[in-house]
Amino acid sequence: MNTVELLDKIAQKRIWHKEPVFCFTSDIDWASEPVLEEFLSTLCKNDLKLTTFVTHASPTVQKYKDAGLIDRGIHPNFLSNSSHGDGFRAVAETCIQFAPEAIGFRCHRLFDVTDITHLLHDVFGFKYVSNLGTIMQPGITPILHESGLVHFPIFFEDGTHLFNKLPFDLSQYMDRFLSPGIKIIIVHPMNFVINTPEIKYMRNIKDTLSREEYNQMSKDQFMELSYKGIGIRSMVEDIISLAKKHTIMSLNEIYQLTIS
Repeated sequence: MNTVELLDKIAQKRIWHKEPVFCFTSDIDWASEPVLEEFLSTLCKNDLKLTTFVTHASPTVQKYKDAGLIDRGIHPNFLSNSSHGDGFRAVAETCIQFAPEAIGFRCHRLFDVTDITHLLHDVFGFKYVSNLGTIMQPGITPILHESGLVHFPIFFEDGTHLFNKLPFDLSQYMDRFLSPGIKIIIVHPMNFVINTPEIKYMRNIKDTLSREEYNQMSKDQFMELSYKGIGIRSMVEDIISLAKKHTIMSLNEIYQLTIS
């Protein structure tokens, strides 16, 4: 499909112009297998059509993908000293091995330069990206990125919510969540299982563990560390309850509808 055709497709009125369309995604960020099992088993029982942006090979993610319960995209780390490799192409090639069927990506820390977007679109054939963070922006619709990728901006991200020290009371944002537009939700497995209440809570956990210990965290460990009050998990569970009363689509489904 050429650029003019894509522009015409994106301009067409879709369901998200009339009502909210929820889309659940996760950047798995090297989470351990027990963390991923707890996270995926909880979200998948709600039939959320989750898209996991993967950072590594995970038997747990593979199991849920093989069962048809999730889609996979890639979550490459293009920052310096990346475990994915040295150089943009090497990083991309590493991550594609983790999800060879992927047609979408989101970069770690939302890192974004034209060299990357053109590489992933022109060389590796990716179709869409979700790499622009907003703070619950109403009216989000697909954007045609200059690279030729279709861009789906993010509506809610757990880390953004924590960084801005926003309340966890969903009722305060109901007008935004129920406004027309695509509501791409990002939940990180560790924030979910720990029920992170603030940035420094998770920072303290990371500072007391080595990278290896963090990446191999057991269920007993994260249950012990889990915050028992109101936190990210509490809010995400409220978002899930709200979304189930409305339309939920996977990112791949939203992309296919966009270009149909």
